[in-house]
Amino acid sequence: MNESQPVFIQIMERIENDIITGAYQTDDLIISTTRISKLYSVNPTTAVKAVSKLTDAGILYKDRGIGMRVAAGAREKITERRRSIFLNQTIDALLKEARTLGISVEEMVSIIQERPTIK
Repeated sequence: MNESQPVFIQIMERIENDIITGAYQTDDLIISTTRISKLYSVNPTTAVKAVSKLTDAGILYKDRGIGMRVAAGAREKITERRRSIFLNQTIDALLKEARTLGISVEEMVSIIQERPTIK
């Protein structure tokens, strides 16, 4: 865990990453909030908040008496939201900083094209 974001958001992102990478598929049970709190050494309320936010967003759903499961279309919802953030916020911040530093768009494109693909 890092201190740049609230812990519940970091937990949410880890669960989302597991969904995006295929570690969790539609209708798979995720680990319990009790296990999340033990795994990340956080207050159980923090784990519940992360799972509740994902449920509110339609990423997870409650299977009464069983646990929390991955909702249909969760991967697509996560990917679309993160793509939107990347295209609308991250790139804007990148362009603003590049402009401040005197880096042209052409130079940035060239640097990006020369970078090896990260896997």
